[in-house]
Amino acid sequence: MKKTTVFIADDHPVLRSGIKAVFPADEYDVVGEADNGMAALKGIAALRPDIAILDITMPDLDGIAVTRRVADEFPETRVIILSMHADLSRPIEAFRAGALGYVLKDSEPGELLRAAEKVRSGSKYASPAVTEEILNDFVDVIKKEQSHDPFDTLSDREKEVLRHIADGSTSKEIAEKLFISLATVKSHRNNIMKKLKVSDMASLIKIAIKKGMVQTY
Repeated sequence: MKKTTVFIADDHPVLRSGIKAVFPADEYDVVGEADNGMAALKGIAALRPDIAILDITMPDLDGIAVTRRVADEFPETRVIILSMHADLSRPIEAFRAGALGYVLKDSEPGELLRAAEKVRSGSKYASPAVTEEILNDFVDVIKKEQSHDPFDTLSDREKEVLRHIADGSTSKEIAEKLFISLATVKSHRNNIMKKLKVSDMASLIKIAIKKGMVQTY
């Protein structure tokens, strides 16, 4: 079986040695190393490895910049970014640049091997802590979307007009009850319909009933 070729770029020799030790020699072949971004790019161009493992912070070119170049020029090489940063901005930046994997440096060694197994098949991988951040952010967005109720955008006066509409009062009657002009009532009604995104009186009344503005028997 053909071995998966790996290129490692990190400016710490001890860390590079540790990364090499993760990969079983019967399945993977570490074909090159670099201690800065420019050397990494040259090595990848010459060796065309299946996987490139790049430190996010390197001299000359950082891992994100190298990833962009690799994705554009050598798309057959799948990139895994190594980083200390779990906050969403960095993994998002890495994936946008073209990385398929994002592994935190404080992960246990086996996680890097799992990431390599995922990305060599074309799948994406992120450390569990990063995935949790992504999920939490997604849930927050969903909650905000769900909590946005157009009814809450109505002013107190508009809610008062809606209550009278739902009670069956005509525009003239509402004007008399609220001591405002007929034109003002019509303006409020039009604004209410725009804000609630409805086009007929029946829909307005349904919303008023749902909001408990009207007694139903």
